[in-house]
Amino acid sequence: MPAKDRRIIDLSLPLRDGGDFAMPASIRYTDHRTRGQRLSETHGIAIEDLGGRANAMEEVNSLSTHCGTHFDAPWHYTATVDGKKAMTVDEVPLEWCCGPGVKLDLRGKRPAEEISAADVRQAAQKIAYVIRPMDIVLIQTGASVHYGRPDCELMNPGVTREATLWLADQGVRLVGIDSFCWDRPPRVMLAELKQGVKGKYLQGHRAAGERGMCILEWLTNLEQLPPFGFQVCAFPVKVERAGAGWVRAVAFVD
Repeated sequence: MPAKDRRIIDLSLPLRDGGDFAMPASIRYTDHRTRGQRLSETHGIAIEDLGGRANAMEEVNSLSTHCGTHFDAPWHYTATVDGKKAMTVDEVPLEWCCGPGVKLDLRGKRPAEEISAADVRQAAQKIAYVIRPMDIVLIQTGASVHYGRPDCELMNPGVTREATLWLADQGVRLVGIDSFCWDRPPRVMLAELKQGVKGKYLQGHRAAGERGMCILEWLTNLEQLPPFGFQVCAFPVKVERAGAGWVRAVAFVD
């Protein structure tokens, strides 16, 4: 479509020093003059000859591949798919990372509540849409408004095993959610395990692993999208042999 008829919606949260508390990032910023001083001392060149500073400043980062908006590959949650080694993020087909988007509004679900297969089907029926193979299905919970706040990783509902498998049965390869985790908050699930509640820990991730699906997490701005009729592009950084990679996810809306 012509560029003048298209809006680009940023679906990505920033990588921020301190991160999202659950996955803290450390970003060390070096300004132009400080870097120039280092160059001067390292190479024995007067800083005045460098114009008093370096031509560029820089940042040094220490962060998990699950910081900010990121792309989970099957290797993150399983070792094998159908008897073969699961794909790492650098092996995911690019065709999976760009395609027609569908937004399912599940904002009625409370934090730590389950999103069932019936919930997902009803959300699709509500917008009169039939999910097709290779659709990129985005689950809207509203949790991204809490990004960067203490306990932001506790604010989302989570997608169940049955709901994940139902999406896989429709031919979906890439799903996404506007929260820290596709599943219910891990801290909640771990507390339940201690209390003897079994069979639910990371059930959505593990179901995705069984089918070789990929997951986008910590999306944002889903309220700016129509229910369908838009394109999603979410190409992950090519981190070798990794289970996840940072991603700049965007949507193109006609």
